[in-house]
Amino acid sequence: MSAESSKAPSAPRLAGIRSRWLGAATAGLHHDPGVAGAALVGSLGAGQADDWSDIDLLVFVDDAHLHDYAVPGRLPSGPGTLTAAFDARHNGPRGTRALGLHYVVDGLPLWVDWHIHPISRAGWAAGSAVILDRQGFDRLPATFSELLSTGESEPPTPKQPIDHQIARLAMVPIAGKRIARRSPETARMIEFLGGPYAPGASWRHHLATLRQMLNGFAVLGGGVPDSVAAGHAYLDLVEETLD
Repeated sequence: MSAESSKAPSAPRLAGIRSRWLGAATAGLHHDPGVAGAALVGSLGAGQADDWSDIDLLVFVDDAHLHDYAVPGRLPSGPGTLTAAFDARHNGPRGTRALGLHYVVDGLPLWVDWHIHPISRAGWAAGSAVILDRQGFDRLPATFSELLSTGESEPPTPKQPIDHQIARLAMVPIAGKRIARRSPETARMIEFLGGPYAPGASWRHHLATLRQMLNGFAVLGGGVPDSVAAGHAYLDLVEETLD
């Protein structure tokens, strides 16, 4: 477990939401014959997760159906409401796809990253926990992060200014997670989201900054009100665990 994760206070409500969502999504993967394989990657796959960790899933599908699966709603979901979806293909090598999905479950946000790879380049990375394998794919020596950084990346898809704003809103809880873990990267994360860079500030100051930023997103449309409310609930949970 990373040093950052080892400092994280327990948050059983978050862990329960994640577990319920993942259980339902895993059942959906098993019922989809088009999914040749699936695994948990990231901290969950490597056994280094804490209660605050998000979900990272890798799926292998037929090359001809790669584009079909790389759209919101095609892959299975757990409980909750999908409030934002992002094409994140630029985070992987050419010929792969990725989606970042933001849910609100029981009033709290849940971030899920899907990595959709073609069968032609399938293989289980080191540090992945296989949950479905219909074809007996090989184990690879490289970690998943190493595989993602191999070769040329997929070019990013064009985005509108509103897309960037919604992405920043969805990532506010990620900054909150940094606070809960007492991460030294908290100030940089807040700066990345458009807030002031205050490396010496207290965790209470960082929380106040994020709350102010959340209120500024309230003018956006779509499912933003639910995301703003969920973001505030998440920051309240961070404060409760650190008090």
